[in-house]
Amino acid sequence: MQPRADDVPSSRVAHLHLSPATPRTRDASSLPLLEGSDDRLIATVLVVRLPLAAAVAGRGIGMNTTTLPGTPGKLAAQSRWAVETHGLTKRFGANIAVNGVELLVPRGSAFGYLGPNGAGKTTLIRVLLGLTHADAGTMSLLGYLVPRHRDAALTRIGAIVDEPRFHGHLTGRQNLRLLAAAREPAARDRIGPILERVGLAHRADDRVSKYSMGMRQRLGVAACLLGDPQLLILDEPMNGLDPAGIAQMRDMILSLVAEGRTVVLSSHLLDEVERTCGAVAIVDRGTIIAQGPIAELLAGAPVALVVECSEPGRAGALFAGTTLGARVGAVPSALGLEITLPGGAGRDVIAEINRVLVAGGISVYRLQPVQTSLESWFLQITSRLGDPE
Repeated sequence: MQPRADDVPSSRVAHLHLSPATPRTRDASSLPLLEGSDDRLIATVLVVRLPLAAAVAGRGIGMNTTTLPGTPGKLAAQSRWAVETHGLTKRFGANIAVNGVELLVPRGSAFGYLGPNGAGKTTLIRVLLGLTHADAGTMSLLGYLVPRHRDAALTRIGAIVDEPRFHGHLTGRQNLRLLAAAREPAARDRIGPILERVGLAHRADDRVSKYSMGMRQRLGVAACLLGDPQLLILDEPMNGLDPAGIAQMRDMILSLVAEGRTVVLSSHLLDEVERTCGAVAIVDRGTIIAQGPIAELLAGAPVALVVECSEPGRAGALFAGTTLGARVGAVPSALGLEITLPGGAGRDVIAEINRVLVAGGISVYRLQPVQTSLESWFLQITSRLGDPE
C-alpha cells in the first residue's frame, strides 16, 4: 500500500518548480536534497518522494475544505489576502497545536506572526506549506485554496522553516545553482542579483561550511528569492545576525514589500518586528488572541507618563484626594514619578495631572508620555514564556 503524503518525513522534501510542463508523476527521489534537511525547508515549492498527484492533490486527507466557484487564477486575482485561514486546526494526539486559527494577512505588507515558545507558530507555517496536514478548517495562499490548488500557490511562495541547511562542501553560489536547476531557466539568472541583495556577493564563492549562522540565514533568504515569489514566509530570519546584519535584513524586507510582495515574519526579536512590520498576529496556546495594525493594537495599551518634578513623594500623595486617584497609578522614580495611564487616555488627562501638581505647589519640569512597546504589550497579553516549542 502506498503511504499517505502526510506520513512522509520532511527529510524527503526536495525543491522543485512546478510548471504545466512538469510530469505529474515525476519522483522527487531524482532531485538533489539539501544536506541535513530533516524537518527544515528552504524552498519555493515542496515535493515529497511520492507522485506529484498524491503529494499535491492528496494533502487534504482528513481536512474539511470549501470549494469556491470560478477558476483558481481568477479567485487568486480577486483575493485581497496573501494568507487567509478560517477555523484552522492541527492536533497531535490530545495536544491542539493550532486551535481554530482565524488569520488574515493583507497582500503587499510585512506581517509579524508572534507568540511564546510552544504557541504553535511553526506548526501553523508547516500546515500552510503542506509539510503537515490540517485536521479541520480552510486556508488559502495568494487566493489559491489549499490543499486543492497547492501546486499553483507554492510556485509563488518562498519559505524558511527553522534553520536553513545547505551542502557544506559547496559554495553559496553552487548551492543556489543546484536549487535553480530544478526551476525555470530564469532562476539561474537571478542568482547574482540575489546574492548582492542579501549581502553575500563577496562570500558567494566560499564554501558554506565556512559561513557563520547569520550568513546561512542570508543564503536561506536568497534561496527563497530564486523563484521571484509574491509571498515569503520567514521563520526567525534574523537569528544569528549581528546588529548590522539585522539592519540589512530589515531594509531588505521593507524593499520586498515596496515591490508589492508580502512577507510573513516569525521572530522573537519583537523590537525588530515593530520596526519592520505594519501589522501582527499574536498566538498563544495555538489560538490567535489579537491581530491587526500595530498602531491600533498598542493604542489600547496602558501608557506610562514620566513626570520630572521637585517633590516626588508628596506629588504621589496629591492624587489620592482627586478623581484621578482611581484612574492612574503613580510610582516614585529616580527623577520624579512614573504614572500609568489607562489605554485610550487623552491629552486632557495629562493636562489634569499637571494642574493637580502645580496647584499642590509641586514644580513640574517635564511631562513625557511613553507609549507601550510591542514587546511590553506582548508580555502583558501572553500567558507563559520559556516553554520548549
